[in-house]
Amino acid sequence: MYRAPLEKFIIIYALLNFVRGRWAAAAIGAGVARSRASAAADQQAQAYQTQQQQAQRQIEAQQRQIEALQQQKQHPQQEDLTQKLQKYADLKQKGLLTEEEYQKLKMDLISRM
Repeated sequence: MYRAPLEKFIIIYALLNFVRGRWAAAAIGAGVARSRASAAADQQAQAYQTQQQQAQRQIEAQQRQIEALQQQKQHPQQEDLTQKLQKYADLKQKGLLTEEEYQKLKMDLISRM
């Protein structure tokens, strides 16, 4: 079948436009895919960073709790010893303890520290 040169040109032109449109659509699709992948990666990075921050806050909170427990453990004993020493001094002033008994009790308290 014989086709006129103009008809061949029109067919080739139409095919090129069709192919160019396909290429453009593929390029746009690839751009959209890259954009979505980048957004997903950013979201994952942000979620990871949030998890790291939460873990760090939990570690810091646990460390504060440990420090508070250690302080509670140390201070009551010191306060208790101080109160006992004061009690012994009061008993000595009232004449219920001798100087020798007071010194002995005081040394026992000090040795417990």
